[in-house]
Order: sequence, then structure tokens, then C-alpha cells
Amino acid sequence: MPPRRLHADKLAYFFIAFACYLLIRAIATATATPPVNVLLYVSIASSLLASNVPRVIDIPLHYAYPVRCIEIFTFGVSVVCFITLCLRHVWL
Repeated sequence: MPPRRLHADKLAYFFIAFACYLLIRAIATATATPPVNVLLYVSIASSLLASNVPRVIDIPLHYAYPVRCIEIFTFGVSVVCFITLCLRHVWL
């Protein structure tokens, strides 16, 4: 039976790959979609990267707090963008 850590690493690698996909999608559609969509994709991707990269790569301890702050800030930005998109969809 494989260790649990191996499954957690696989899940973290999946989220890192999904974050890269979102970044590529945001860059590719930057001129065709509204800026709030691009900001949503970028903020979700950066939040996913900030939360999952330290799980698979050992980072120095003095970088742990700034990475956590980036994760929380970008998650908040993505929530605000999502609410904005929902309100825009309801009103239009």
C-alpha cells in the first residue's frame, strides 16, 4: 500500500498543472475577455501555486509567511472577482 504522502504530492502536482493551465488561458484570452475574467484566472492560479508549490518543494522557513500571505490575498481577490462576475451575470 503506497504512503499517504505520495497521494498528497500527486494532488499538489495536479493543482500546479491546473494553475499553469489557468495562467496560459488568461494570457491567451487577455484581449478577448473582460479584465475581470483575466484577473480571476490569474488570482486563482497564483493562489493555487502559493498553496501547492511549498508542499512539493522545500522552501526556507523565512519564506513561509510571505507565501501564506500571497495565498490568502490572491484567494480574496479571486472571491471578489467571482462575486463581481456573478453579479454582472445576474444584472445583464
